[in-house]
Amino acid sequence: MKKLIAVLLLAGASMSAVAQEQENAISVVGQSNVSAVPDLFQFSLYVEEKGPVVAKLNSEVSDKTSKLVNFLLKQGVKEKDIQSLHVQLYPWYEHSDKGSEQKGFVLARQIRVSLRELNLYDKVLDGVLKLGATRIDGFQHNVENQQDLYLSALELAVKNAELRAEKLAASLGAKVGKVLSINEASSYRPSPVMLESRMMMKDASGSMAGEMNINAQVQVKFELIQ
Repeated sequence: MKKLIAVLLLAGASMSAVAQEQENAISVVGQSNVSAVPDLFQFSLYVEEKGPVVAKLNSEVSDKTSKLVNFLLKQGVKEKDIQSLHVQLYPWYEHSDKGSEQKGFVLARQIRVSLRELNLYDKVLDGVLKLGATRIDGFQHNVENQQDLYLSALELAVKNAELRAEKLAASLGAKVGKVLSINEASSYRPSPVMLESRMMMKDASGSMAGEMNINAQVQVKFELIQ
């Protein structure tokens, strides 16, 4: 019985110490953001052919794709900035008063392009249309090293959390001690600046791309020294 009482007293003392430690703590949220000027202009162009024979469609699409890729390379676009693996094949129907009738197939290839020379976008868009690109969409400005910028913002968010904790503690006549815990409250999510259409790009000719804000947030618990 005495051993049981001793264990209960020890447990109670431990819980009291934990409660005391939790009471002598301060939790804050640190925030920061880093701005960067976009250095990439990205878009998707498509090559589509329709007809009854898939093999013929594949040959035509491959030929146009080859011409488009060669044109892009001549404009200084790097091979790593051209992705042309996405291909779709689906039935081609024509509708009439008698209903829908399958006439063949549509074969489409998407080519995703990242242009680093932003002043060349107009010339590049005109060129790919003349070479047989069926349509162009997905216009956006982006920053290449977003993850590095996010890590910088995360570091600044930690410093912001420390500054907030010090301000709060000072108002209570206390000081901030060691870090008890820290959690990343945000996550790295690329956020390109989307553009509506090619017409929008033409209207924006000669204008600045603006800046992108990359935000970071952390939750930090500090020891509070009275």
